[in-house]
Amino acid sequence: MAKGFQMDTEINRNDTLKQTKQAALHALQKYEINWNSIHFIQISEHVTFRIAADQGESFLLRIHSAGKNPKEISSELEWTSAMKSKGITLPVAVRNREGSLVTTAYTDDGKQYYATLLTWVEGERLEKGEHTEETIQKMGELMAHLHKASTDFSPSTDFSRPSWGIHTFERDWAHLQLNHGHFISNEALELYSMAAEKVTELLKTLTSHEHDFGMIHADLHNGNIVFFEGEPYPIDFGRCGFGYHLYDIAQSILGLFPPQRVLFMKGYERIRQLHGEYIPKLEAFFIMALIEAYSFHADDSAEWDGLIEEQPYAEAILKAYLNDSSFLFVPLEISS
Repeated sequence: MAKGFQMDTEINRNDTLKQTKQAALHALQKYEINWNSIHFIQISEHVTFRIAADQGESFLLRIHSAGKNPKEISSELEWTSAMKSKGITLPVAVRNREGSLVTTAYTDDGKQYYATLLTWVEGERLEKGEHTEETIQKMGELMAHLHKASTDFSPSTDFSRPSWGIHTFERDWAHLQLNHGHFISNEALELYSMAAEKVTELLKTLTSHEHDFGMIHADLHNGNIVFFEGEPYPIDFGRCGFGYHLYDIAQSILGLFPPQRVLFMKGYERIRQLHGEYIPKLEAFFIMALIEAYSFHADDSAEWDGLIEEQPYAEAILKAYLNDSSFLFVPLEISS
């Protein structure tokens, strides 16, 4: 799970923000919207801005990293358009004056970026402690609706999105091994190594078919769901790609408490039944998602203190997984 922008130092972060602000202003000139203000949101896989326009309209402007493949960006927008046609409310792309969904934008010194302008989905994120049983179950229902809507998705001939599986996991695990020292001890790394090997062995055995594999959001965690008038809506499809539905679920429940995970699964299976004995596979994907998350944040010094605090819980999960003790839906005892 690679970041799109360098944020390892304050200098790099400020330089990224300066350049992408320039690219954002350049990109906006290529759209037929009467905008009146631009508000920075965050830097992550892409840099995002909220654009306020006339008549109270809002848009989301994304500046993609310089190395981003425009074909992958277009393919993301192709899939979200297909999901919109199935009745899913989500951000959809706005075409520029040339009719393109992807806009080339430049900084003052000529550096090139790609930009996309999306419709704004109204709603508020809920913190983990703010959820009710109903909102958690609705999150599960939302994911099931996305999986159901994707079942007959037929991509175009030049469609290009990543596949989340053994190769991406091995890449992210290798990155974590090289950069773990700021928050994972060498002794604890042995636990991670055994768990990663066990996940890899499972991934080698899996086969895909339309009921358990297809286009997925791949990042539908609590921060990428907004609630409006009690209903959840998905945002930020920048990591979408091909993968197992259980992997998609694991990414979503990674940040939930065990009782909330029970509710999420209850909501999911109201809409779409999971076949067979799926919990051991889901727990393997959970470990996969955990390792990927730590790999993603390993270079970001701003995250290290929080990651250090998480390690006792992470180690308890890894030990349970290695001991074949089910851990997803029950609180674990954490060593002091």
